[in-house]
Amino acid sequence: MTQTADTGRRLHYAWVVALVGGIAVFCGLGLGRFAFGMMLPSMSVTLDLNYTQAGILGFGNLSGYLTAVLLIPKLIGRIGTRATVVSGLALMALSMFAMGLTREFTWLTGFYFLTGLGSGAVVVPSMSVMSKWFAPSHRGISSGLVMSGAGFGIILSGFAVPRLAPFHGMLAWQTGWLIFGVITALIAVIALTYIRNHPDDMGSTPFGRTIAPNPSGRTALSRQTKVWLVAHLGLVYAIYGVTYMLYVTFIVTSMIDSYDMDASAAGSLWSWFGFLSIFSGLLFGGLSDRIGRRAGMAVAFAVLTVAFALVGFSDWIPGLYISVMLFGIAAWSIPVIIAACAGDYFGPMAAASALAALTLCFSAGQALGPVLAGLLAERYGDFSSSYALSAMAALLAVALVSIVRPPVVAD
Repeated sequence: MTQTADTGRRLHYAWVVALVGGIAVFCGLGLGRFAFGMMLPSMSVTLDLNYTQAGILGFGNLSGYLTAVLLIPKLIGRIGTRATVVSGLALMALSMFAMGLTREFTWLTGFYFLTGLGSGAVVVPSMSVMSKWFAPSHRGISSGLVMSGAGFGIILSGFAVPRLAPFHGMLAWQTGWLIFGVITALIAVIALTYIRNHPDDMGSTPFGRTIAPNPSGRTALSRQTKVWLVAHLGLVYAIYGVTYMLYVTFIVTSMIDSYDMDASAAGSLWSWFGFLSIFSGLLFGGLSDRIGRRAGMAVAFAVLTVAFALVGFSDWIPGLYISVMLFGIAAWSIPVIIAACAGDYFGPMAAASALAALTLCFSAGQALGPVLAGLLAERYGDFSSSYALSAMAALLAVALVSIVRPPVVAD
């Protein structure tokens, strides 16, 4: 038996919240994190950064993100989703302005830490609130819509960053951070205007079909089982964090250093990745709504395994293009399905806390990825060994996902 919740023909406000959440993630991930991969070659040249320093910059951002994740459950409980997202966007805008006004490595690391702090305050609430606005039948695709915003940020950075020019004594990358700060400040106003914490705020109910509880006769998960489930899914999410952050941070650098592409060509290929990633969350979120979260994650990690292997075990130019395309197709698959899992396993009211715990593991993986890759590159001269290790780790994740038990829908 299923129950339909508020699925009339008039546009449900849940889709407005999802759309604005996607716009917020456009800044939170697209500009606050993934633009860094495009900025990095120019920053490295003008600031004379080595691979290890580049990794430390990325680590600073992800440490900020990790710190935000620790604070998110209490912050949402105290001030709500909307205020948390708006505060995160405001902090990001201010820190981007500050990055645009300095050339000191230490200050840049500190300000990029604050950007990561704001990013975490944007992304986690934007994803977790989908479990309140959408029933299980649409949680995957709605989370995919939110994550699609990151792809638009990648497209913008891939198109705009190579075309940036010095302005009034500022270097090109400084101009870029200032522009991104202005965009982020404007989107903070949009988020303040349209995001709502709960359907009750609009006199509405969640959109979609609610599956009758315990359809297979299974009892709800015990507390101990939930702890083990968080640990298991957390390990899977950490593997994704290490591998994907390593790839997005250094693949543009690899295009230029290892494949002899110029900045414009690398930016164009990066934009293609961004374009494909727009559909990634929608594709895999919708797939997981249909075939289940476990099977959806297994398919996603299989695609990522091939993407990493193509650049890890070969310097074949067509392989690079295929790798970027495959990575784009599956880029946001795992965060989207994990966000849906948080609602399915733990229920809408506990989804934010569960997702924060899972994202803590994810963030730890993200923080490790760039530093590990930087150290390996210093030793071996490029990032191919890091991509090869990523392929093996993604293959391990396929095996781990296969033994995750299906959820008892918690609504």
